[in-house]
Amino acid sequence: LIISVGYMLADATKAAAEANPDVKFAIIDDATIELDNVTCLMFEQEQGSYLVGYVAGMMTETDNVGFVIGMSNENMNLFGYGYCAGVLDANPDATIQQFNVNSFADSAPGNGADIVFHAAGASGLGVIEACQEAGVYAIGVDSDQSSIAPETVITSAMKRVDNAVYDSVESLINGTLEGGVVTYDLSMGGVDIAPTQDLLPEEVISAVEEVKQQIIDGEIVVPNDQASFEAAHGDVYELD
Repeated sequence: LIISVGYMLADATKAAAEANPDVKFAIIDDATIELDNVTCLMFEQEQGSYLVGYVAGMMTETDNVGFVIGMSNENMNLFGYGYCAGVLDANPDATIQQFNVNSFADSAPGNGADIVFHAAGASGLGVIEACQEAGVYAIGVDSDQSSIAPETVITSAMKRVDNAVYDSVESLINGTLEGGVVTYDLSMGGVDIAPTQDLLPEEVISAVEEVKQQIIDGEIVVPNDQASFEAAHGDVYELD
């Protein structure tokens, strides 16, 4: 089993899989390869982002939060739809300022937002640093980023690539690994809020656990495209 991490490896993975049909491949964050020997591992990133958005909506003291995206595309916008929905469900009075990583670098967090969530990959480290310097909270992405700035990063929207990879290897060993798309959500342990919660009040932790269960039970459906977001929350997502 050969595992490719990231959609930017899709072309190379497809070429290698076509040239080696007896070898199993898996790729993270890409669902474009339709080969019997390729398993595409996808994540409902909007669900994890909803949870951290709910945190931001509850914890903001200015009713003003921020979202920074690395680039605007279908996959990356999932973070934004989920985050904005979570913020507004927790705090309908909140304003959400939205930036791409370059425009945020120009304005920094001197825009009144007291909590900023980044979905900007390595560039997001600069977002966390800017928040630290400005004395406002940041929310990390993909992994638990609290160690980068323990007094600044209040939580992170985690993508549990570890669970997806473990499942794939286990399926390989059991002889049940198949090609196609496997999408990991909250119920499958594919996304979550970070376990580091030292800066979160107990009432926020309890509220997030409640909405997490509501998502798993289908009582809350997190929007995953522009149409479903606007149907529930109006035209406030600006980066599509």
